[in-house]
Amino acid sequence: MFSIFTAFRWSVRVAALATPHVHAWSLERSRNSSEGERNLKIRNYGEAERFLTQAVDEADVRRHTVRRVQSRLELAEAQRKLGKFAEAERTVRDALELTARVSNPSGYLQCLDALAEVFHESQNFPAMESALMEGVRIEASIPHPDPLRMARRTHRLGTARLKNGRPEDAVLALEKALKLHENSFGEDHLETANLLSELGAIYRALDSHADAQTALRRALRVHEREHGYLSEEALRDLYHLAGSLEESGDIEGAAGLYERALLLKERTVGGDLDELAEMQFGLAGMYIGWSNYGRARELLAEAIGTFKRKKGPRLAVALETAAHVEECCGRYLEAIADLARAGKVWESGGRLRELAANMEHRAELLDLLRKRSEAGWLRERATELLSSHTQAAAG
Repeated sequence: MFSIFTAFRWSVRVAALATPHVHAWSLERSRNSSEGERNLKIRNYGEAERFLTQAVDEADVRRHTVRRVQSRLELAEAQRKLGKFAEAERTVRDALELTARVSNPSGYLQCLDALAEVFHESQNFPAMESALMEGVRIEASIPHPDPLRMARRTHRLGTARLKNGRPEDAVLALEKALKLHENSFGEDHLETANLLSELGAIYRALDSHADAQTALRRALRVHEREHGYLSEEALRDLYHLAGSLEESGDIEGAAGLYERALLLKERTVGGDLDELAEMQFGLAGMYIGWSNYGRARELLAEAIGTFKRKKGPRLAVALETAAHVEECCGRYLEAIADLARAGKVWESGGRLRELAANMEHRAELLDLLRKRSEAGWLRERATELLSSHTQAAAG
């Protein structure tokens, strides 16, 4: 795929010991370079591109090889952030040719990593995988490979393979990356936890639930410590872990984790009652799936109490879900009452289709109670509403 890879490989071992790292290069920086880097840091990518384009031209004139490479990599980053993927790829390939010409393996690897980032953001995952594999091979051939760089590159290689639809191959790369992360960062480091979280989710998708639960428990512990119990990272671990427990048949364990998250949310929610109500509603749905209607009823009652403040579709849906619970328990009168309350919410919002469907459902339950006349009236009313809705849509 990369035309200069083969020509480059033969010189890597010879040059590795004699060539300094890209980051160690020390050259006087022009104003364009400084301004370009400053704008990159503050995410002003348009200005960064402008200054760095000039810095590249300036480095070419002065024939500063190291600065020529570094300026191109910085320019490619600005172009990538601006969504100019074709331009970014060309810029990085120019840098690759320069590093191959002077046989600098560290600089070449840095360019390969930059190229992989371009491919990742442009969603060209096969090309991303090829670039990362080449980087892994070259790094391994150096007498003293950089363990941190190898760990991160192997992690991204696993991600690329997952994006390419090969989860089994992704696991092999990510397991290798995990060992490298543990050796370089430590078992309880945040970067290790991030990788464990990703690996746990893939294990879950592959039905390797024992491995998934081990990885996710480790990730959850670190994410709770570093980011907090209700952080996005911790909650993601918790939901994947609970899902894995549920899918492996441990319903009690899954419910315990969800209830724990709910308890934490109740303690820390402050004024954000809507978020708590959404969590209660979601957990109620899980309990319905597990046929634990008693707990589902309790959670729905709490959520409905909050949804009443704003009314609207959320309240109507919650009331209809409560009606479903009552229906599953054979409590048809209670189900009809909840549906009627939901119907009033639909009606007040002018949601005729939803109101008609609600009436049809109530009619079915009334038939079960042998209340034919009431059921018939509701069906007639539902038909009228649907007709009105159709006419209004046509008009």
